[in-house]
Amino acid sequence: MQERTLPHDLLELDTDVLVIGGGPAGTWAALSARQAGARVVLVDKGYCGTSGVGAAATIGHWWVPPESREAAMAAKNADGRDLGERRWMARILTETWQAWPEFAGPRGYIGDVSYRGAVGGQFLLQGPVYLKEMRRLIHRAGVTILDHAPALTLRQDQHGAVCGAEGVLLRKNAPWRIDARAVVIAAGGCTFRSGCLGGHVNTGDSVLMAAEAGARVSGMEFSNYYG
Repeated sequence: MQERTLPHDLLELDTDVLVIGGGPAGTWAALSARQAGARVVLVDKGYCGTSGVGAAATIGHWWVPPESREAAMAAKNADGRDLGERRWMARILTETWQAWPEFAGPRGYIGDVSYRGAVGGQFLLQGPVYLKEMRRLIHRAGVTILDHAPALTLRQDQHGAVCGAEGVLLRKNAPWRIDARAVVIAAGGCTFRSGCLGGHVNTGDSVLMAAEAGARVSGMEFSNYYG
């Protein structure tokens, strides 16, 4: 990674992958990219490991053995009035089944499992404990973490492709600019003042930034974004 601080205190970084958001999705994305050999920078509006919805609540992982997945996906799809993407459900179930033991087993931290009938269940984990460990993992892996560094806008090249982001270092009252070959937005939905646990202050900044850059959004009419 190349880094330099200009006379006017602008922090400039160049990286392969920029992750915006330091919750479960963001830290897992950063860890996966780093394990694949990419240079990774993660920026968080707060302090990665203690901020966001996950840190104030529990974190659930959909944990279903292969023989029960068809029934589990059917039940989940019924909850969503048949609007679910079975391809993505299957991918998530497979990835979780493979990745979760590697994370939890060596640490002796399994969490509490709650079952829903005979179609599998989910592990409910303490958010603060989980995210503290995720921060430790990405730090050890070599991810550059910028805390208290909210992103304000996505950068685009002459063709309109997203090529980084700009934001501010709150503790230094200084701007930052990051050039990246890929940008992962993982900063939550729009649950501001919803009253939902952990999401009351989630202002949807990243959704707005993505929309301003031309992204299409879906599912915004459903209540999971608002608690």
